[in-house]
Amino acid sequence: MKQTDNPKNASKAEAKEQAGEAAAQAGEAKPASLEVVKPLTAQEKQQLARLEKVIDAKLGDFFDVGNAIMEIKTKELYRETHKNFNIYCQERFGFGRSYANKLVGSAERIKLLPENVARPANEFQVRPFLKLEPEEFRDKWPEIVKTAGEGKVTSKIVKDSLGLGRKKRKRRKAQGSDQKKEVNELLASLRAALEKKEVEDALKHLGKLEKLLKG
Repeated sequence: MKQTDNPKNASKAEAKEQAGEAAAQAGEAKPASLEVVKPLTAQEKQQLARLEKVIDAKLGDFFDVGNAIMEIKTKELYRETHKNFNIYCQERFGFGRSYANKLVGSAERIKLLPENVARPANEFQVRPFLKLEPEEFRDKWPEIVKTAGEGKVTSKIVKDSLGLGRKKRKRRKAQGSDQKKEVNELLASLRAALEKKEVEDALKHLGKLEKLLKG
């Protein structure tokens, strides 16, 4: 004997089916979000080839390389072949975004120098300035060149001109002074514990002293 369908169950099934059809239609109607990449123009392709040649051949100094990378980054000349600038630098030249940004930052600062001022010989001479405003490099670099005279601009001269070397020495001196004070306090406590024959306290002070001296 055929069982009579429950109207309530049939209503639920019908509603579920209608909801499924509506969801499917909505999914078909909604277009997939695709990122549209603007193709390079013929002129941009020529620019990219020229700039990559500078970087590949290393014919210019780090300033020229930095300028080339900066132009590629600014104009997004990598967009046809790579998803972003970081991936482009890594796959195309073998260095990451961090190094690329250092070269770009160096090139940006050197552009601010007057023509009659000698340029840095390498990127390491400019690196301490990358945490400062570009204008500080423009103002301080001529003084550094003057200080070096006929000699080479060393990292020590650069750091001293920025006060970095002095700060480091002062920090070390302060740390040494604090440690000496703490050692003297522990020695005094250790001596007092021994005089009172408080062996347990003396051992605790001795352990702290050993730990402090070991660093």
